[in-house]
Amino acid sequence: MMVSPDQKMTMRMGLNFLVLLFGLCTIFASVVTVAEAWQEHLQARWPEVTARVDECSLDPTSSGLREKFHIRCRLSYAAGAEQHAANIHSNNVPSREVWQYPRNQIAPYEAWVNDHPEGTPIVVRYDPADHTKVVLVATDMPRGGPRTPNNVKLLEFLAGIFVILLTIARITRPRSFAQSAGSSMPLNP
Repeated sequence: MMVSPDQKMTMRMGLNFLVLLFGLCTIFASVVTVAEAWQEHLQARWPEVTARVDECSLDPTSSGLREKFHIRCRLSYAAGAEQHAANIHSNNVPSREVWQYPRNQIAPYEAWVNDHPEGTPIVVRYDPADHTKVVLVATDMPRGGPRTPNNVKLLEFLAGIFVILLTIARITRPRSFAQSAGSSMPLNP
């Protein structure tokens, strides 16, 4: 099957577009990974304290047509002589009524809420500059914990595809007659 010059040009342009797209995605993912890694590094240095659960529930969100839920807990803790309150939230999860794979993703969220009734102690780190900002020390909340490991996996994936596409683009790039002739013929001897 012969490929016309127009088809070759279209394929080359498509490949160049994909190289550019994955290059930009790789840059964006690296910026996000570095920023979140730095934020998590700083949070790991915050003071640690044991907070108490004031209220913990699985609340509906108002995002989109699909009904979703998230964990919302109000915590109270003492830092020095002062009493403080803070809220923690989880990522969203679809309700049972929505088709999903794997099925019943809300079950671990319900179990976590049931395991943390009022008065339950939870170890958190609090921001010394803003006592309403806290992060959990234990990463047992569903879809909780540091994001950096998953960000690094995504960055590796995007960078890998970028390198593969760039290699293909370099191998398949057209060579002009002057380049191919110049490699076999010496320039002014």
